[in-house]
Amino acid sequence: MTRTRIALVVAGLITAALLVQGIVLGLWQTGFDVLGFGLPAGGLFSVNLFWSLLVQLLHYAAFGLGVFLALRYIAVVSVRDTWRQTLIRSIIATICGAVLALAFGAIVSLIAAITIGPYPFGQSLNAQIDPLQFQYGLQNTLAGALAPLIQWLPMTVLGCVLLRLWLAEHPSEREATVRASVSA
Repeated sequence: MTRTRIALVVAGLITAALLVQGIVLGLWQTGFDVLGFGLPAGGLFSVNLFWSLLVQLLHYAAFGLGVFLALRYIAVVSVRDTWRQTLIRSIIATICGAVLALAFGAIVSLIAAITIGPYPFGQSLNAQIDPLQFQYGLQNTLAGALAPLIQWLPMTVLGCVLLRLWLAEHPSEREATVRASVSA
């Protein structure tokens, strides 16, 4: 397998595991909300639930993209790495993923702050950015920036450790020929 494919598979598996975890926890929380407060006004499967799941999916995808880019270009995990280097590289990958997730959250806050004015179908389409709503969304994004870093670090470390173990068991063709020539 090429380095790109390996990094893509590891980042994809980490993202999929985190997505399943997020969906299960979201459904668990929704169940407790329904038991405690009753059904929301729009019903259980309202439009807001769909959009929140879509934003959550894209948030995880942004994190996964950051992990992929880090594992491919910045912190490449190899067989020759010590365990300490592997852990440091997984922390770097988590930080890169959290930074991309933070940037995605800032973009979502900016999009959510756009208002179209009082006459969306009239002659006056007055699209503006509501500064208070943008500030509120950006503050929430910045306040929640450490959450992905802390919550998703163990899964990324586990993925990088398993990657290093897999690389040790499946050497590349070049490493296999070097080992065969040394042993002969």
